[in-house]
Amino acid sequence: MRFFSVFGIRVEIDRSFWLLPFVLTGWTVWQDGWAVGVRMFVLVLCVFLCVLGHELTHSLRALSLGIRVPVITLYPMGGVASLARIPKDPWQEFSVAIVGPLFNFALAALFYFPMKSWLKQDLFSPGLDTWPRMFANVFWVNPVLGVFNLVPAFPMDGGRMLRSLLSAKLSYITATRIAVFLGRLFAIIFFVLGVWKNHWMLAMVGIYVFFAASKEMRQALGENERT
Repeated sequence: MRFFSVFGIRVEIDRSFWLLPFVLTGWTVWQDGWAVGVRMFVLVLCVFLCVLGHELTHSLRALSLGIRVPVITLYPMGGVASLARIPKDPWQEFSVAIVGPLFNFALAALFYFPMKSWLKQDLFSPGLDTWPRMFANVFWVNPVLGVFNLVPAFPMDGGRMLRSLLSAKLSYITATRIAVFLGRLFAIIFFVLGVWKNHWMLAMVGIYVFFAASKEMRQALGENERT
């Protein structure tokens, strides 16, 4: 479903996207009542605004390199900026990958003192029982997103950065194979930890990363055959 366009990039919302806010909100309402449920719904939407900013940053860097970005799609597990091509130059791929986490770190740094002044001690005790503590959650989403995306689990940002560094010394396909192997390994770790700790969101991220890494490997092999 098309949402809006910015800088010539379509921003679309996958139909499955709405499962997350409504399922989490419904569960929270059932457990803790409507007031907490409403705060959960707002929190999830704020998280996806941060994700959208993250993906727009990737896209703008790609556009600056002459790489077309037709669409950004928001899914329950996050966002995907669909680049028309993956830059083969290691520095270009590294720069496109790293700007996303840098955006989240910069946003957290920009809002730290205003949020600390407004929320005071609530900034360091995020929760859903009050609106100030809910907004504390929104603040901490950005450093968490930044750090999590630096994990070298291809095709996450850290994995793409790893491939770019490897491809400076190895062939593009060899670098991709290594990055995909590590991506699948991290995906299995995410899934096992998610099931073990009863953190189903992490388990779902593990499933997503595993299959996304496999898809990227097939894409890289296809591009290699065409060149």
